[in-house]
Amino acid sequence: MEGKTMTQENNSSVATVLTYDDDVLAKIAGNTVRDVDGVLSLEGNLIDSVTDRFSDETNPSTGVKVDLDNDDKEVKLAMDAVLEYGKCIPTVFNKITTKLTQTITEMTDLKPTEIKIHVKELQTRDEYMKNNQKKDKSEKKK
Repeated sequence: MEGKTMTQENNSSVATVLTYDDDVLAKIAGNTVRDVDGVLSLEGNLIDSVTDRFSDETNPSTGVKVDLDNDDKEVKLAMDAVLEYGKCIPTVFNKITTKLTQTITEMTDLKPTEIKIHVKELQTRDEYMKNNQKKDKSEKKK
């Protein structure tokens, strides 16, 4: 993974450089979005899905793409999400963007300039829970 650099000026004569890896920003975004009411999960591509099957933990950066600008002060985020059926999708999207912007800015001092959410699936909470229980049972049998 490519490291991202952020230079901070301070009053001392020491030059300081703060660097973020894409995975760090993706983890912040993933953990933040998963806490939003109406978001059931973030989904990655086929490779992410296969990797997750062999892991005991859910990777919070799955389904999150990060693009830091050349000046390393602004970040673009894109995610594939499974949202809860029956929730107002634009309202969920607004909650996601508000919370993401606030959290990324507070934790990294970077400014999110673009947040894209691709709704990959809609499921009721019950459907989601049943599907994940089936996955857990089939993985334990392996």
